[in-house]
Amino acid sequence: MTSPDLRTIAAGESSTVDGPPPGRWRLLAPALTSWGVCAWMIVTPGAAIWVICVVATAVTALLVLALWFGGRWRSTWVIVAIGCALLVLLGGRVAAVEHGRYDPAFVRAAAASERITLEVDLVSFPQSSAGEFGAQRSWVRAQAPGARGSVPLLLFFDGTPEANWAPGTRIRVTGVLTRTPSGDTAAYTMRVTEFAMALAAGAGPQERWALRIGEVTVGLRNGLSTAAAQIDGAELVPGFAVGDTSLVSDDLDAAMLESSLTHLTAVSGANCALVTGAIMWLLARMGAGRRVRIAAAAGALAGFVTIVGPDSSVQRAAVMATVLLVSGFGGKRASSLPALGAAIAVLLLIDPWQALQAGFALSVVATGGILLLATPIALWLRRRVRLPQLLALPIGVALAAQVACGPFLLLLQPGIPAVGVLANVLAAPAAPLGTGLGLVAMLLLPLSPPLAHAALLCASVPARWVAATAEVASELPLARWFWPEGWAGALLLAGCQLALLAAWALHRGYLALPGGVRAPRRRPWANIEPPAHSLRIAIWVIASASLGIFVAVTVITPTSERFDTPANWAVVACDVGQGDAVLVRDPSAPEEVMLVDTGDDEERLEACLDRFGVDRIALLVLSHDDRDHVGALPAIIARVEAALISPASLEQRGEERDVVRQLRVARVPTTTGVAGLAAGGRAGEADAAAGQIPDPGAEFEPALAGLRWEVLAPRAEVTPADTNSASVVLMVDAGDTRLLFLGDTGLEEQQEILSRIDQLEADVIKVSHHGSRDQDQGLPARVGAAWALVSVGADNGYGHPSGDTLAALARAGTRTLRTDTSGSIALSLDGGSLRPWVERQAAPDVGAHP
Repeated sequence: MTSPDLRTIAAGESSTVDGPPPGRWRLLAPALTSWGVCAWMIVTPGAAIWVICVVATAVTALLVLALWFGGRWRSTWVIVAIGCALLVLLGGRVAAVEHGRYDPAFVRAAAASERITLEVDLVSFPQSSAGEFGAQRSWVRAQAPGARGSVPLLLFFDGTPEANWAPGTRIRVTGVLTRTPSGDTAAYTMRVTEFAMALAAGAGPQERWALRIGEVTVGLRNGLSTAAAQIDGAELVPGFAVGDTSLVSDDLDAAMLESSLTHLTAVSGANCALVTGAIMWLLARMGAGRRVRIAAAAGALAGFVTIVGPDSSVQRAAVMATVLLVSGFGGKRASSLPALGAAIAVLLLIDPWQALQAGFALSVVATGGILLLATPIALWLRRRVRLPQLLALPIGVALAAQVACGPFLLLLQPGIPAVGVLANVLAAPAAPLGTGLGLVAMLLLPLSPPLAHAALLCASVPARWVAATAEVASELPLARWFWPEGWAGALLLAGCQLALLAAWALHRGYLALPGGVRAPRRRPWANIEPPAHSLRIAIWVIASASLGIFVAVTVITPTSERFDTPANWAVVACDVGQGDAVLVRDPSAPEEVMLVDTGDDEERLEACLDRFGVDRIALLVLSHDDRDHVGALPAIIARVEAALISPASLEQRGEERDVVRQLRVARVPTTTGVAGLAAGGRAGEADAAAGQIPDPGAEFEPALAGLRWEVLAPRAEVTPADTNSASVVLMVDAGDTRLLFLGDTGLEEQQEILSRIDQLEADVIKVSHHGSRDQDQGLPARVGAAWALVSVGADNGYGHPSGDTLAALARAGTRTLRTDTSGSIALSLDGGSLRPWVERQAAPDVGAHP
């Protein structure tokens, strides 16, 4: 978001004496309107034709009005004419793309779920990620030729992609098509079971030339990644240069995200500006003319885009840079806001489906915010705070981008990243240096590996600086402020920001109160009259209301929530969505806390731990290895003192499990939970029988003050068939409260436990597998619990919890509390009985009173 090209634009506008050129809104306003209409057309199939008809009718009426009124409203007619032209073009483009997306052959194949074979052309570089147990999963975007035109696809396959795959590569794939919603960029997804290169030996020169370019591109990218992997601290360099983040660890990626620095490793306007700026500076030193410099810069930009790939983010950056180059080609002064409007229009015409992409929205609002706010903020910092221009402009750019993107970021991630401005200012000098040296190293690798190695060593220095900035910034206190997520939070934040902007505009005289009351405009060497009393009151009220709401939400709301949280809780079911995370402790020994599972949402889990004051986890129990039970482990592993994990299932034998690796690297004493293991044991007692000792010889002290526990299943002599059947079933006594944790066991495992154990009574039961149907309906009656906890995500696609399971609990006289309806749930001891506390006062399904 804080791109050097945008800083140049901002600085350039502040240096003009003539003021901005006229008509700067004539292109941006129609482009923004067309963007909104385009988004509506995409989610409403068939609406494009109606838009074209309505616009054509409106144009006819407007021509009549224009002839009638003459040139009195000429600027209005220009804006309307541009808007109508854009709507007609976008309507035609959307209609044409929809015609190809709904190709009858593809529709029939997806409806029948039949395996088909297609020849497709890749349109992006493939990407990969590690699965739950180290398995590699990859995906790549492609286009398939259809009877009506190209059909966009998203291909998924197991394993790693071929090394020579690049945009333009043609491959033959076999798999099953699945149709996507109308707003998705890809019309279909395909689970690929077989693939092979499809370019024949007798292909034409155009295909061979495209293949050769792809091979060169892949060679350069892979060479840079391979060379960077051999240098400590250089993992960010391929991301700086070409957007390749394959070397970035999960921890560093999380730190970059938390500190709002992820845009530095995604190809953006900063990279394009660096390439074009370097070429133009070099040619200027050689005495080349302006037209030659611009033409050479455009050629270098085209080559850069070829190397990094024609992804949406690259298209946005390249189109913005191209528009600015073209605007200056004819000798006229470039104008930033018309360039932004032209970029929006061109990008939507290239791919209308970008209108619904979060990256497109963030790119547009960040650019607009920088163009409109960066210069005033920098001028204020220079005049009022006395900061030098070297610091004022980067801070102004970072703050403007953060303010503009704030409401949109709430739709993607909860909270306000307050540390983002500081992190971006600190990283701003290092990122361009790392990008430039990374590009130089990539180009030198085929020519001189020693020189390329030296360039990479130099590039690793700024890369280490950015990584250190991200890690330190993400750990700072109050790095992220509380703010409601979703559309409600986004609209509330936008309202606060607009109110402050309105107060500033009233103070500066850019806006007037009803009745024409306006503050006098400030002019050099002129006496300024004090503003009217009513205007001062209006400014004070608007600014105070905005700041008051902001402080109330960010400070008072979290504080009041903390006071509302029960202090003597014994059990807490954290609301982590579709997953499990349950805290247990004896209220008389509050420092000894057990956490059973982590869920898969790191932010929700950390928020729950912070809310209930849990800084240290004496014992972590990972009931089994499914991601919805262990996915958030990296976020809290530093707080864990000992861990109890499930035995390896049949499908996991012979490989190191991901949870074992994480705990081993973090040096957390670990043992395997099998039937018979209880509080006070030592590592290794049951591990040998379970077939795996994660950390041989490690001291494991699972005896906790106020907590007594025993593992009921699985048995050591039986190898579970899968991860669910390997679930650790645990009975825990927390003071005077007994709890039964069933993991994700199913009917078969529960029947085995019932046949083997007579005494299963408990006060609280954690219902298995989010309340799925696969349960023994007689188990609730045998347990006789007063309360049942169902940890389940709202609106999940699995039908959890099952009506049969809820009915069985009700018949047993057990009250059921669900995280999908009540949020986080706490049970506290009050007069010898458990009293529930819920985060949200929704009407939970509580069943009958016991």
